[in-house]
Amino acid sequence: MSQDKRALLIIGSPRCETSNSEAIGTYLMERLGEQGVAWAKVYTFRLNRTPTSQQKFLDAVDGADILVLASPLYIDSIPSFTIRAMELINEHRKSMDDPKKQGLFVIINCGFPEAAHNKVALEIYRQFAFESGIAWEGCANVGCGMAIDSRPLKAVGGMARNLMKGLDLAARSLAGDEPVSEEAQRLASMPFLPLFLLRFITVAAGKSEWNKQARANGAEKMMYAKPYEEA
Repeated sequence: MSQDKRALLIIGSPRCETSNSEAIGTYLMERLGEQGVAWAKVYTFRLNRTPTSQQKFLDAVDGADILVLASPLYIDSIPSFTIRAMELINEHRKSMDDPKKQGLFVIINCGFPEAAHNKVALEIYRQFAFESGIAWEGCANVGCGMAIDSRPLKAVGGMARNLMKGLDLAARSLAGDEPVSEEAQRLASMPFLPLFLLRFITVAAGKSEWNKQARANGAEKMMYAKPYEEA
């Protein structure tokens, strides 16, 4: 692989280094590094607030052949500072007579068991790539991201095996200027566990957390109160 190829990981989570976006994105970048691709990372939460930081961000973008945008889902869309970063890239490329040929691979994760919740956000990313003249290279569409708990994927173990397999394949394709295969995207987007089991765990964990907070705040006996119910 060419030592001249460069990739940039753009992390859209405000949790920065302690985020699932960081964990998944870094795994992919390390695999790209093994293929001879030099890489760096930036955080939209830190780099798009002032003219100086915006220019630093755009300089990093300009230096990359492969852009990897890793960001969480907020309700059914994208964090505002990630949207702003995309706007900066779009405006910057449109101001250029001959913008650099670049590719975009997206990693999106949500807390819901079903990755289908990411559909709207993925369409926004696709539209961004189209309007910015950046080649769409595919995506890792990850559900139940909370199971990663900000850990390196290898530390997550068996649950993340298909995600890692998919990212391994994606890294080889991205490094070799080849289209990321449907198989790579399918593997990277598979549920960590059967959906019925993920739903059960999610509901049980949520109920446990609510009860824990209620006990801590002396509100355990008020959980089913209906203060606004009509008499």
